[in-house]
Amino acid sequence: MPDDETGYDPYRELFERSADAILIIEGDRFIDCNEAAVRMFRAKNREHVLQTHPSELSPVTQECGRDSREMANEMIAKAFADGVHRFEWMHRRADSVDFPAEVSLTSVRSGGHMTLHSIVRDISDRRRLEEELRHTQKMEAIGKLAGGIAHDFNNLLVAILGHAELLSCDLRDQPALLTHVREIHNAGNRAADLVRQLMLFGRKGARKKSIFDLGELLRESKKLLERVIGEDVRLEIEIESTQLHIEADSTQLQQVVMNLASNARDAMPRGGELELRLRSVVRRGGDLDVDALSPGGYAELCVSDTGEGMDAETMRHAFDPFFTTKAVGKGTGLGLATVHGVVERAGGRVSVRSAPGQGTTFEILLPLVDAPLTEKVIRDSSPSAGAGETLLVVEDEKAVSRLVVEALEGAGYRVMVAHDGNEALSIFDEHHAEIDLVLSDVIMPELGGPAFLRELAKRGEHPRALLMSGYTGDALERSEDLPPEVELLEKPFSPRELLQRLRTLLDR
Repeated sequence: MPDDETGYDPYRELFERSADAILIIEGDRFIDCNEAAVRMFRAKNREHVLQTHPSELSPVTQECGRDSREMANEMIAKAFADGVHRFEWMHRRADSVDFPAEVSLTSVRSGGHMTLHSIVRDISDRRRLEEELRHTQKMEAIGKLAGGIAHDFNNLLVAILGHAELLSCDLRDQPALLTHVREIHNAGNRAADLVRQLMLFGRKGARKKSIFDLGELLRESKKLLERVIGEDVRLEIEIESTQLHIEADSTQLQQVVMNLASNARDAMPRGGELELRLRSVVRRGGDLDVDALSPGGYAELCVSDTGEGMDAETMRHAFDPFFTTKAVGKGTGLGLATVHGVVERAGGRVSVRSAPGQGTTFEILLPLVDAPLTEKVIRDSSPSAGAGETLLVVEDEKAVSRLVVEALEGAGYRVMVAHDGNEALSIFDEHHAEIDLVLSDVIMPELGGPAFLRELAKRGEHPRALLMSGYTGDALERSEDLPPEVELLEKPFSPRELLQRLRTLLDR
């Protein structure tokens, strides 16, 4: 009510200054609204809103087989009848953009008229946060699922892939049989890739960060990339800058490049060109396209193909988990979700530009670090044979243990075997002077690999060690006191990979 002397009306002031849109309805028309309503509905002015029928603020859609505007009228009628009605509803702005809103309707009878007081609150941000929360919960669920199956499944894959590789060597002169073995090996690799994608996708942080040169990683990945994309796709790698040092998990970053190359190959079924261009860029605080990134120097990796391209709707979902445009059995929908997760964990950003028939470009920005290298990219080389060194293998899974022992003894190593950490302690106490390296699983009953090595450290023993793991969970996160010479080999691995890593460690 206005003050008689000043004419000031505090209720009108509250009405006008409300952050929420307020609209007054009599019968089937608006008789008043505040400025927040004008802004919310992007109307030209207050008169524009008042000339709009209440039902016209709803988009014309079908909800449960019924017209949404008809249902909106029913909501208003219900509020007139019940006095109060609160609900969430999709609204349409004057520029035809739809948005979700929370609506609170209160009816008041005055002078024989029923007046409806409507408060409309834009909940677009709340819906977005709810969707992000659901997305996060889904990611955590996937991570737990992946962790639950990965350890046992990766042990099986070590045995499958390892024996397939050994058989391939034995059957070189029998091509008919070798074809079957290669199919087993290919199927095992596809299964390993799927588990690896799940693991990368579900992890909360990078497993093994180091400082490495991204340009060197690309150069050393060229041969592998050529095998991934096939002969009908021309590969071009252009590295414009030198000493692009980044801090991340190099294995995961290499997986990112492989995923993008694999996607590009699938988008070019009749062949084409794949270009990887790497350079250094400086991002400043005013760069609107990367306002979520801190100012500073970045390595910019652009991966471009001449493939089929994507429309706007496909691009909007490109990084969503399990979203794929490929036929059933041709893709899991985890490749780009994994790319997004790995790049985000490395402190960077990934974006995509595409159009139907115009190809696709993925742009990755990773922060540069001014620090010396802690890891050099290891070139793909043939495994070196052992020179009679003695290795202690600690593995509780018998199938994995048998394969590892066969591969090591076949390469010229002397092998001692323990099936858990406690047995390994007994063997090490008796033969510590002979043992050149410990090869141990991470997770085992009673005493796992990290705990076994910590127990040795208490006794003053610090052997060179290579830990094997299909899934560590937080087992390694609690192992900050492990010596730096301890390295991790992720399952599934091939005998070739195992022998390469062992030779590198022993020769260091």
